[in-house]
Amino acid sequence: MGFTVIDSSNELAPSSESGLVVRVASKEDSPAVCKLFKKIFKQEMTTAHWRWKYERPYSREIVVYKNEQLVAHYGGVGSQVMLDGKESKAIQITDLMVDPAVRNTVRTASPFYLSAKYFLESFVGYNNPFLLAYGFPSERAMGLSEKLGLFGPVGKIWESSWQVKQTDRALKGKIIELDENNFSRFEKNINRLWIKTSQALNKNYVCKKDAEYFQWRYLNHPSKHYSLYLVESRMTRKPKALFVLKQENNKCMLMDILIRSLDIRSIIGLVMGICVQRQCAELSTWHSDLFSTLFSVHDSRQNELPIIIPANTCSKGPEPDTQINKWWFMPGDTDYL
Repeated sequence: MGFTVIDSSNELAPSSESGLVVRVASKEDSPAVCKLFKKIFKQEMTTAHWRWKYERPYSREIVVYKNEQLVAHYGGVGSQVMLDGKESKAIQITDLMVDPAVRNTVRTASPFYLSAKYFLESFVGYNNPFLLAYGFPSERAMGLSEKLGLFGPVGKIWESSWQVKQTDRALKGKIIELDENNFSRFEKNINRLWIKTSQALNKNYVCKKDAEYFQWRYLNHPSKHYSLYLVESRMTRKPKALFVLKQENNKCMLMDILIRSLDIRSIIGLVMGICVQRQCAELSTWHSDLFSTLFSVHDSRQNELPIIIPANTCSKGPEPDTQINKWWFMPGDTDYL
């Protein structure tokens, strides 16, 4: 099956025999990407959401057109990461989309395979912009990626949840809710907490979560609302923790945390105190399987989710065996929660 690959031009190349054109996306593709997103996921991707996700220095997109119609998309949101305490770059795979009309093609010549292969070979691995790629695929999607030689599994995602008792809880420390109006006053404290968190996780892989990250991921999100809380010592005013909640009805999800040490029992106690104030009956969070024991506090219920942590096997880079049970992930590391 023939196809044409274009590296940088914003113009479609002359169609090959198959009519497939594979290239790096530009902002002019955003309307077609949003349209395909709605067709595949049955929900809107607004222009503001596309810009929030893909108009970033570390974001990348590959698009596949057939007869000038977008039939596949393979995106990624990159970030700086700490790998065993060393700085590097990684990219989260996002918005894998294939029009149902072209899903019956031969797998290794399919728009999905071509977009994925071109993306990984262009952007991921040694001598590419990002050393590693990761994501949160379902078991079914992971199985297909394995068969195609794109990714291999290196971990799983678990959920921990707690029943919140509507009784008074002592909230130790001064808790400040952050928003667009006061966030800049506390950026230095957030950055200090990020340094402490990264030091506590210096034998793991963790995405950089400084003040700039929290502002982009949560305060600037175009369609979702999150609550950010900074915990300071009442005596010294030094930052103790930062956590992010997303509330839906009477349930709260713990999206992200920064903490001076990995004292999860303490932070969950603080979060449940906030949940009481918000009249939430249940608290939950996601985490990598490696940290299940760490979140086994306050009578948590834990279950394994059908979500795999993958590692790139398509382009030349670090072997997947070296990445097994290394990542620190929470719900905020996804692009969709």
